[in-house]
Amino acid sequence: MPSRVKVTDTNDYINKAAIAAQPILSTLAQLITSELLDFTAKIKWNLPFYEHDKQYVSIAAYQAHVSLSISADLDDATLTAGYATGQKRLNIGLDQPVPVALVRQVLQLIA
Repeated sequence: MPSRVKVTDTNDYINKAAIAAQPILSTLAQLITSELLDFTAKIKWNLPFYEHDKQYVSIAAYQAHVSLSISADLDDATLTAGYATGQKRLNIGLDQPVPVALVRQVLQLIA
């Protein structure tokens, strides 16, 4: 999604993302709101963010993947689960299924 396109909320972001990224973004947004009940949704840096105290999670669509980023380091189980990762980021390829159990495990790191 081009960073110049302004969005107003998570649904607007999802609707303006590439068609292939939309189901992944929708699933991630649903998991975040169902797992992190105390977190507040907002747009920061033109991306969907969910925050509570000093913890956050964000989602972002890119050309070949969708990223789920959190404010804590990922655990070893997440880093070896077969998905591309960074220190605080899980990438889901547009051709990969959303690993629901793994996403829940990641979200529990900041719950």
